[in-house]
Amino acid sequence: MRHRSGDDRPPTARRRWLLMLVAAAAAHWGVASSMPASAQAPRPPAVKSPGGIRTGIFGLEAKGNRFVYVFDRSASMAEPAGRPLAAAKQELIRSIDELGDVQQFYVIFYNDRLHVFSPAGSRGRLVFATEENRRAARRFVEGVRADGGTRHAEALAAAFRLAPDVVFLLTDADAKDDLTDAELERLSRLGSGSRCMVVQFGDESRRSPRLADLAARCGGAYRILNLEGEPAAGEPVARETGEAADEADAEDQLGR
Repeated sequence: MRHRSGDDRPPTARRRWLLMLVAAAAAHWGVASSMPASAQAPRPPAVKSPGGIRTGIFGLEAKGNRFVYVFDRSASMAEPAGRPLAAAKQELIRSIDELGDVQQFYVIFYNDRLHVFSPAGSRGRLVFATEENRRAARRFVEGVRADGGTRHAEALAAAFRLAPDVVFLLTDADAKDDLTDAELERLSRLGSGSRCMVVQFGDESRRSPRLADLAARCGGAYRILNLEGEPAAGEPVARETGEAADEADAEDQLGR
């Protein structure tokens, strides 16, 4: 028997057809459908942003996708017997090799001036950690020589301007080479969106309070590393563990 509506389909099929029309109209006009969830078209899965990778130098680690390495190459890094610079190079190459193709990095060696890694005219821009760029970075690092004095501020400012997730600073400078109060304030503003991790070769006599303060202000960490023996007394735990690591990961999830 023909239904009054003139539609030969059974009521159940006709209702399903009407629900499909309503869903299509709602999707077209951007109107939320009031039909049961079971009747709505399935939603595509949410696109997840990359979670980043955790890497570090001399035990100080942080998570991200954009890393800038700022390494001291002043004359003192050649003493004794070139060991500080050799250790720094080895650790830098190891950290870069941990990065994947989707991560980006930049390398700044400094003394009184900056000596930067800039393959294929990329000066002033981070490069992806492709196999080719990692090999080029290794050649660049191996060719660095130690000489000159130490000026932290210009190198750190250049690093922060690149808006990285993490800046790794390594130095063996004396406390007399520490940042000035004005430099600390300026760099704290520049680095407000980056985590700053500082490793200082030597013992407690070399501690640079303002570098340590900068690391703290930028949500990072500071440690003294004595290459002649055991870690200096009173230094913090190198690797972020337990609650500290959980807190760091939570900040990374929030896009710090």
